[in-house]
Parts: sequence; C-alpha cells; structure tokens
Amino acid sequence: MRYLFTIAACILCLAVVGQRNYVYGLVKDSTSNDPMIGVHIRNINAGSLTSTNELGQFRIPAQVGDTLVLSSVGHKTLAWVADSTWFNEKEVSFFLPVNTIYLDEVVVGEFPEYVRFKDLILKEQPKDTTFQVFGVPQVVMDPYPQLEKKEYLNPAFVFFHPISAIHHSFSKKEKEKRKMQQIRKQRHTTSTAYLKFTREWVGENTKLEGDKLTSFIAYCDFSVEYLASATLFDIHQRMMAILPEFLEECEKKGQKG
Repeated sequence: MRYLFTIAACILCLAVVGQRNYVYGLVKDSTSNDPMIGVHIRNINAGSLTSTNELGQFRIPAQVGDTLVLSSVGHKTLAWVADSTWFNEKEVSFFLPVNTIYLDEVVVGEFPEYVRFKDLILKEQPKDTTFQVFGVPQVVMDPYPQLEKKEYLNPAFVFFHPISAIHHSFSKKEKEKRKMQQIRKQRHTTSTAYLKFTREWVGENTKLEGDKLTSFIAYCDFSVEYLASATLFDIHQRMMAILPEFLEECEKKGQKG
C-alpha cells in the first residue's frame, strides 16, 4: 500500500511539473560579473529545487507568477517573480550581491558538556530568514514564520542551518507551534481566497453587474483551496474561459422566459 501511495504521489508531482515550462537562467556575481557555481534555485510555488552548473547556468520548471528564490553562501538571498518575457528568452540573467557580515569578537573557551550543549540548541531561537523580492517594494512571501517538517529536514537547509534544523526537530515548543500553524493556515487560506476573488474584481474584469454578477460568481464555483493557492493570472484565465458559457446559458434562459 505504501508503494502504491508513493507511485501515485510521484505521478501527481510529474503532472504538476508538466504544466510548467522551463526557465533557463544564468546567475552572476553582481560585483565581479563572474558566473556563480552551486547557487541554489527554488521554485516555492512548484516546490522544485535545482542548482547552477560550472558555467553558472540552471534550468527549472516554472510558469508566470511563480517565485524563484536564489541563495548562495556569502551572497544575499533574493527572489524574482516570473513574468512572460522569461519564456521568450534563451537565458535570463540573475545577479546576486555579496552579503557582507561583520562578526562580533568571540572568546573561545571549553566546549560545553553534551547535556548543556543540547539544552542550548533547544533553547536557541532561529534568526529571521525572510528575504528580499527583486523588483517588488514590500512582499510577505510566507505568512507562517514557523517552518514545516519538509522544510527543516530539507538537505540544503540542514547543510546551511544545522543548528536550526536540530532545534526544529527536537524542540517541544516548536512542535506545539506547528500544531497552531495548521489552525492559522486554515483561517489564512479562507481569508486569502476572499481577498483575491472579490465581487469588485470580478465585476471589473467581466463587466457584469447586479444579479448577473452574483450568479456568475456562484457559477464559477471555485474552491477556497484553489483561490488561495492560484495566482490572479490563473484565476483570471479560468474565469474568462467560463464567462462565454455563462452568458450563453443566460441568453437561453431569457429566450425561454
């Protein structure tokens, strides 16, 4: 049964990825203009991850509206939102600035005992890992600062943030936070959906008014989960595809009346 579930999950992932085109990119150091090797590129919408080769090049599935996060040791972590021009170019260039860090003076003493060391790690509060989105003045990429299990057990996260990975794995406080996160996430999903698919926005795009506008919103019958996860571009495309069918049905009802 477990194997069948795994196979089904793989097929589902391939189906999702199959709906996306590939973005071909080149990552360079913004100061030296040299290609960067081993830069991690993550599509946070598709959940896919890749890295640059020895020429600084990469390829990753994406679609318009997806957010790509680029990170490398010694450089700032930045993100770009994919637009339609990316898929018309052979290669999109990305530039990462050097992350200058000034460290305080450290006094080296005896290494603490195992029990003390474990206690210090469990009480450690991970630092803020929010990042800047290139070209967007102010964006909250993730409303949940609490990491999920698949994120803090990701090999890349464990490699670059080992202490934070241990903290999130064994801390009882973090486990309690994750339970609360699920409750908050459900509420956030509903509010996000209604903020996107508003009556004003639908009316502005469809030019419908009054009862006909209300009937069309009901006719769309979009789920809360879909509205919360889909981009406005996707919602708009799907909505406009349904509109002719709705108008045709309204016309038939009018003739019968």
